Amino acid sequence: MSESPESPESPEPSAESPESPRSPAPDVGRRSWRISGSWPDRLEVLLPLLAYAVIVLGSLSTSSLGLLSVEGTGEGADQWGTSLPIRSDEWLTQAPIDLSVLAHGTSTAPSLSQDPDLIYQISSGQVVESVLFHEGNLLRLGPWLPDEMLFSAFRAWSWLLLVLALPPLLRRMGASRPLSWLGVVLVFLAPASLWWSFMPVRIMAFAAAGSYVLWLARDRMVAGHRVTAVLQAGLAGILLARLVTYYVPWSLTLGVPLVIATGVYLVADRVTRRQALLTVGAGALVSLAVLAGTLVENAASLSAELNTVYPGLRRVTGAAQMPVQLVGGPALFEMEDGAAPTLLNQSEISSGFLVCAFWALVVWRRAWAGATTAQRGAIATLAAATALWSAWAMFDWGPLGEHIPLLSSVLPVRAAQTVGFPATLLLVLLVSRLTGDSSRLAVAAAVTTGVVTAYGASDARRALPDLATWQVWAAVLGVSAVAYAVTRWPSRSWPVVGTAVVCLAAGIDANPVVRGVGDLRTSPAADAARALTQRAEADGTLIATNSMAANALLIANGAPTLTGNQVTGPIVSEWEKVDPDHEYENVWNRGASYLYVAFDGERDAPWVEEAAPDVIVIHAHPCWLAESDLDVGYVVATLEIPGRCVRPLRTFTWNGGTQYVYALRDRG
Repeated sequence: MSESPESPESPEPSAESPESPRSPAPDVGRRSWRISGSWPDRLEVLLPLLAYAVIVLGSLSTSSLGLLSVEGTGEGADQWGTSLPIRSDEWLTQAPIDLSVLAHGTSTAPSLSQDPDLIYQISSGQVVESVLFHEGNLLRLGPWLPDEMLFSAFRAWSWLLLVLALPPLLRRMGASRPLSWLGVVLVFLAPASLWWSFMPVRIMAFAAAGSYVLWLARDRMVAGHRVTAVLQAGLAGILLARLVTYYVPWSLTLGVPLVIATGVYLVADRVTRRQALLTVGAGALVSLAVLAGTLVENAASLSAELNTVYPGLRRVTGAAQMPVQLVGGPALFEMEDGAAPTLLNQSEISSGFLVCAFWALVVWRRAWAGATTAQRGAIATLAAATALWSAWAMFDWGPLGEHIPLLSSVLPVRAAQTVGFPATLLLVLLVSRLTGDSSRLAVAAAVTTGVVTAYGASDARRALPDLATWQVWAAVLGVSAVAYAVTRWPSRSWPVVGTAVVCLAAGIDANPVVRGVGDLRTSPAADAARALTQRAEADGTLIATNSMAANALLIANGAPTLTGNQVTGPIVSEWEKVDPDHEYENVWNRGASYLYVAFDGERDAPWVEEAAPDVIVIHAHPCWLAESDLDVGYVVATLEIPGRCVRPLRTFTWNGGTQYVYALRDRG
């Protein structure tokens, strides 16, 4: 991923910069490694690697796992900044699952639920998925290397891919060096990235890395190095296959447009079209093979996921979203300190910078005139994707929308949150085409983006009661200043640096910076969880809890559990031991859910309820659990449990309260 397209003798700027429409075809037969290229090329490789090393050696992450603590104060980790409960998908689900791989050497799931590998892209040791989810193997090194460093290495891997791949990829499609880094800034620091625990960054990283490696493979194919080309194309295929797992709706809105734009650019050049098609074909074959192998290995999980009540194979239609969800992104700062939104929550109202689409319209005509045919293909692709997903989130499509493949799998709110990402890349390519005096365009861009931001920011006050007038004006002036500076001086670096400073100032405290893994693995409670885990494994039994916090603690320490996170879907045969007549199937046949037991059911009649959105509760009597075929040997409860079917073992403190540990009597 560190190969540069310029020849060794090429002066700065590098050949990754766009060629003139009238220049001859670039010499793709002579290539050098970026690390041995110009100093800017070297720094683009060395500085990200250095930053990654610092993150790993410092055991740093942006997880909110500090909310899970012995005292229950939300300070269960050595951290700078504040952890916020709104990110429960991260700190209450993903972090414990990641840590369970460190503890157990493989992914784990409650006995009632399928494995989470496909959703969280972690490896349980199966051959093909270990290739596809390659960085997940870092977590499997827990028995030999420090957990804290491995956790940080896994979490920061997608960041490294993004900063290594996206800038050179954008330059190959026509971006200047400064503006290629503007794309990184606006992707990484978008409100949707900051408030969704960098999920969009993870998706964009693999799309960019796969696309860039595919481009390198095309170059090797043109140069006649077919073996190297096929190997690189295979690597690209593996990287791009990741878009079919994790969170597919966002892969469609922000990953797929970049991949298609890359493909359009590659095949637009008639001189190298044959080699490009061969490269793309080789990459596609490998991608399909690896993806098929992974799906076969996880066939039970895939089947369960597709057949759940939620999310399942749901179909939706396009619908108008609030202006703040579309163009209010620049005003969404200080949300971590203010009152909770009155509409939705901080994550749901966050978005990318769709204002870039309006900015792009201002410069379109002049930029288009200076673009090559291939560049126009990439620009048109990103513009079409931006227009399509914007329309999906702006207009009511009625019953027709439910019958449109792919679109109907994306909730309009999810499109609104991420359509700003292809809009950002579109802007980068267009502004990079500007030459000559652009002062008038700069004024027009500043006014247009200011008006659009004022509209979105004003609407944001409906959802954010603490949003002051000065914050609205600050957002408007900040966006206008950035638009003016970047458009006026598109080849300069300082407007990009200024944009990064503005975005950092707005969002630097949206996530905590955590050192280590906190009380989940290094506390008396964690010691108690590991001791109970060893006991249950020796007995061949499971542990059940009545709280999500206790579930997280046990999962993070590799415990075999009945309860926990039903991420992918249920194991129906196991649930039939609880609900043999499927009376409560609409409750338990779900993914993306938390699962625990309330020890308050009738002696012979367990029942299941959805206690809250995405929360499944089994109401069961301890004696019923002891006599059932669920193999539960121990329970951890926040309240004392009386009766002959339980035997007290010990207590420990977790989440600010006493946890009572019992062994079940007369099991079976």
